Amino acid sequence: MSLRGLLYVGMILFQRVLSKSFNNGTIENRTDVLERTLDSLVLRINNISDILNDRPKQMQNEKRPVFYVELSVTTTLNINSIVKFDTELIDEGNNFNTGDGIFIAPISGVYLFSWTIQTYSSKNVQTELRVDNIVKGIQLMALGSGAGHFATTRNVFCTVNRGDHVWIQTDYHYSDNKFHVPHTGVRSSFMGLFIQEV
Repeated sequence: MSLRGLLYVGMILFQRVLSKSFNNGTIENRTDVLERTLDSLVLRINNISDILNDRPKQMQNEKRPVFYVELSVTTTLNINSIVKFDTELIDEGNNFNTGDGIFIAPISGVYLFSWTIQTYSSKNVQTELRVDNIVKGIQLMALGSGAGHFATTRNVFCTVNRGDHVWIQTDYHYSDNKFHVPHTGVRSSFMGLFIQEV
């Protein structure tokens, strides 16, 4: 609400109080009521104005967590193995650890997680998005012979609590999960984006 709007609301309130006060009492009493009411309204308008002016500054100072990481080398993983995305391209807030492949949520809320897996002919890769070891999404890539290089992407919205650990791992189906990294083109990647607090 703009300052002009606040002043308008203040004047309406002032007129209501003024009309009630003038219905009874002496002129001296009416003047006292009028001055107290005016002082009270000025204080309220100043408080509201301060709150509205400070809100954009608070929003700017908060870093919204977002990360985007990729695999830099072709990797083969066994069952139930965390994918250690080792190349950090974006990490606002430094919440993703490329050493262990885990994101730690700094804020509770709704997040969008997306991961892309690249593999090639005759290979199967099945991965899961896990939040504190609970499966929130699954992605399967099973290519027949002659399929060439191929990538798939999975997107998942989920609620995450502050301090929760989030990662991508292979599931229990395949012991030869091949993550291919081509010289050019799509790479296996993992992204997380904070959407809103809950």
